[in-house]
Amino acid sequence: MRILLVIEPSGGGSGRHVVDLARALIGSGHQVSLIWSPSRAEPWFEASVAALALHASERLPMRRSVGPWDVAALHALNRLIARLGPFEIVHGHSAKAGALVRLAHAPRAAKIYTPHALPMMAPASLTTISAGAAEALLARSGDAVIAVSEEEAAVARRWGLGGHRLHIVPNGLAAPPANDRLAARQALGVPDDALVVGFVGRLCAQKDPVRFANAVRRANAIDPRITGVMIGDGDLAPSVRTAAGDALRLLGARDAAPLMAGFDLFAMTSRYEADSYAMIEAAALGLPIVCTDVGGIGRLIQAGAHIDRLPVDASPDHLAEAMRAALASRVVPLPIAPGLLSASCMAEQTVRIYRDAFARRRLGG
Repeated sequence: MRILLVIEPSGGGSGRHVVDLARALIGSGHQVSLIWSPSRAEPWFEASVAALALHASERLPMRRSVGPWDVAALHALNRLIARLGPFEIVHGHSAKAGALVRLAHAPRAAKIYTPHALPMMAPASLTTISAGAAEALLARSGDAVIAVSEEEAAVARRWGLGGHRLHIVPNGLAAPPANDRLAARQALGVPDDALVVGFVGRLCAQKDPVRFANAVRRANAIDPRITGVMIGDGDLAPSVRTAAGDALRLLGARDAAPLMAGFDLFAMTSRYEADSYAMIEAAALGLPIVCTDVGGIGRLIQAGAHIDRLPVDASPDHLAEAMRAALASRVVPLPIAPGLLSASCMAEQTVRIYRDAFARRRLGG
């Protein structure tokens, strides 16, 4: 098939999903083109894209926020589709790219949308209500919506995005994460007796890293062996440093894959998630997990992950106690079988959705 992938946040979990999907699609013989925004691109994403055997790779500046600049972005997208196409599939990833794709002029192409965490998954506010209304309107212009977890799909249904157009395809790993604990501990630079609680993600309001930092400080005050390690960067980095003090090592934005094996516990304090790649990797490593009740957890528990699921509004004290209990537990989780969390399975399911959507588009349905 002739497939165009479009993404606005060129990094993070959605960027990783697109890179892995594109690689798997190309490996299966499909012709894949990519349009991506350099505005929030991360270096690893640009390097990964350069290594892909894409039919075409084009930069298109897109902004996360809604504004008059979206008109120019839509016109530019239309020009690129006309020049690079025709396509059978145009697949938008993230809310902004998904909106632009569904509004774009792509003759005869089926339009697919993967939100990577619908905006309505965030705590209720005027912003989430507005986003829900916009998603409901745009849904009429698309051929399929792909949620990455049962929890995200449930939110989609509540906002009228259900029916035969809604599908669930969980995120998958292209390869098992590195499992060299000794090398990871050396790279982290932690003492041999340290009990490392790891965090991986953007330091932004959605991930609530300050709450993680506060919890680690409380746990460290009771057991000084407990040390927090945070891999990621963002606007809240200064607040995180202030909250945790000496109980935390903040490593900044770097590849977490070779370092997570050095964790004794993985913790996530997000306000909402659809299907976190960091949590999937932690489960694949067999790490015990303490996290707030967000999307993707149910699947991992069914697959055998050892997860202590806490309320989304859990206090730092509650989180600290859960961290201490998990570290003190004698239960040693086993790694999840790679086949249950594979990118190849993710791509196969996506292609089936492509074929069905394109067939319905040709039949006028």
